[in-house]
Amino acid sequence: MTSPLHSVEICMISTPDGVIDVNGRSRPLGGPADQARLIALRNTAAVVMVGAGTARTENYGPPSKAGLRIAVVTKTCALDFDSPLFTSGAGFVATTMSAPALTVDTVRAGDPDVDMAGIIAQLPHGVVHVEGGPMLNAALFNADCVDAINLTVSPRLGGFRAPSLSQAPHALRQFTCV
Repeated sequence: MTSPLHSVEICMISTPDGVIDVNGRSRPLGGPADQARLIALRNTAAVVMVGAGTARTENYGPPSKAGLRIAVVTKTCALDFDSPLFTSGAGFVATTMSAPALTVDTVRAGDPDVDMAGIIAQLPHGVVHVEGGPMLNAALFNADCVDAINLTVSPRLGGFRAPSLSQAPHALRQFTCV
């Protein structure tokens, strides 16, 4: 847990056999109901958090909810700052203390890696809605920052080796199914 001021909630889709993407994208696993649930959860959030790889692969743009900001977590800051996510003012960067100076809003914590608890402490109070990917999820689990997992189960089977919810090894965590 992070603090009483934040609730960090990972939102992901997975097949029953643990596959979370097809060719790097999660969208093929879901459908209209899954998309509606994602939007509903986003609309309750104070801020959305996403890893840089996921933001690039899924071609993130500005959210439909006015005023909602999207924190893109990155160590390298290799992002397209001319993309609609950043030119709209909705996107901002969460990175390390030693990352290069940027022309977009930035929160910084940690070196040489991003300090997830330090970043979260600087975010707006309320729900931090995390949309992955697995590397970001692993960093949050390893920092013991995850309060809830909102997991939708795809009616498909992957049947092949693909990234799972959290790639890095971490201690077993107990959550309550609701």
